[in-house]
Amino acid sequence: MKSIIIYTTRYGCTAEVARRIQKELGDECTIIDIKKESVPLLDTFDTVILGGSIYIGKVQKEMTLFCTTNLEQLLTKKIGLYISAGAQTQEECYKELLGAFPSELHAHATTKNVLGYAFSFDKMRFFDKLIMKKIKGNAVNTATYFEERIAQFAKGITAGTTYNETSQAF
Repeated sequence: MKSIIIYTTRYGCTAEVARRIQKELGDECTIIDIKKESVPLLDTFDTVILGGSIYIGKVQKEMTLFCTTNLEQLLTKKIGLYISAGAQTQEECYKELLGAFPSELHAHATTKNVLGYAFSFDKMRFFDKLIMKKIKGNAVNTATYFEERIAQFAKGITAGTTYNETSQAF
């Protein structure tokens, strides 16, 4: 089964999650940062995994554009969806995941979850630092990757079973 992980990231958390998923899936998995690389033809892939990070409640515009432009073809593939988000509650995480991708894609995906978050204040632009410091209450670098969720996400992709955000508590 050939898989591709297509993601967007601002400060690297979503890229790190993509690498961890790839490690779980093995050699037949390609990773593409759509901000830096062109996406190859999707015809050659059985599975498409889409990932994005949430900033001020939204996924990056490059991911939104990719999803809407390629929605018809994506709906013919096995789909996994993930986000990197540091929301405070399970309900907030679910809302962010639900809002990150088109509803048709969300309904079609067999595997979806929030797989980690990071606050890298030393990498952030001034405005992002200001907002995140206010939301978080401090300016401490933090990175959390949900290893068990990542493993279950990858297992759901390879086994073809449904694994989603309601299968495991945040």
